[in-house]
Amino acid sequence: MISAAIERCERPTLVFDRGRIEANLRAIAAAARAHGFTALFAAKSFPNAEVRALAGEILDGFDAASDGEIAVLPPARVLSIFDPTGRAAPPARGRVIVGCETPDHVRAVPAHAEIAIRISASITGRDPAVGSVLDGSGHRRSRFGVERDAIHAMIAAAGTRPFGLHVHHGPVTATTAERFIATARAALEGIDVTPRFLNLGGAWHGIADLSATLAEIRAAVPAEIELVIEPGRRVTEEAGFACGRVVNAREVGGRALRVIDLSRVCHLRWSQVELVGAAPHPGEGRSALVVGPTCYEEDVIGEWSVAPGRLGTGERVVLRHVSGYAVAWNTSFGGVPAADVVIA
Repeated sequence: MISAAIERCERPTLVFDRGRIEANLRAIAAAARAHGFTALFAAKSFPNAEVRALAGEILDGFDAASDGEIAVLPPARVLSIFDPTGRAAPPARGRVIVGCETPDHVRAVPAHAEIAIRISASITGRDPAVGSVLDGSGHRRSRFGVERDAIHAMIAAAGTRPFGLHVHHGPVTATTAERFIATARAALEGIDVTPRFLNLGGAWHGIADLSATLAEIRAAVPAEIELVIEPGRRVTEEAGFACGRVVNAREVGGRALRVIDLSRVCHLRWSQVELVGAAPHPGEGRSALVVGPTCYEEDVIGEWSVAPGRLGTGERVVLRHVSGYAVAWNTSFGGVPAADVVIA
């Protein structure tokens, strides 16, 4: 079905395998429920009504980041909201969790909603180069969440209301349980009151065995604390493709340069793509640098070894490992149109 959908593409198109997305969602749900986790779909990771409906049917609920996202979500058992502006209005239906970064925000959360104290991803001290805030030591820290010295003020603001903790890993992709366990322990360290839940956020796409990883994390965190995860990119694992064509073939500095009508800056954000096609025979391949059609210098998609005569002008190009975030970022720039989106 996917190959047929790709063959029908006549312009730049992002193509997603619905069956694979559903299978990924069911695998996430099974692993989460087997080890007592609450699994929420990160709505920003794939803004598509069909995918949202599947996620709402299969997972426990959603993670949303704005009123705009909340407005288009189907009803769900759990809705976790973290809006960096602090202005999103919690709906009065179902279980609602609101992420907070200041004591004033904690006190402003409506009584029907649960409070999630957003903890800085820098709390572990293991990623000194990650983040957008430069401190006096020359290190960078996350711009989101509070540090350890502010956690108790947030708990005090919650008063007698139950609260939980919420922490994301930022742009560093975890590949083992160890990273999540270190984050969980750092977030819980020194807290005298047991939080109702600990939300470990996203960045699960680098984990090979999700079930085994969740089992390790569950064993490391006190059983009375609910564990929450928010998968995003993992939902589209092996499900996303991009289809385009070579629009210009030339040589630059002795290298083969191929301009295609798919753009990294417009169509392939947050996607580590690979070229789909047969590998050249040993010794026959030639490296081709594949770039996008925009005037942006860094609109480079990748470099691959291809067979002689491959990637000529007009030839179809298919890329895999396209993330749902590509749909979220899909846009036009400099006269290059946004890509079509197909779910087959």
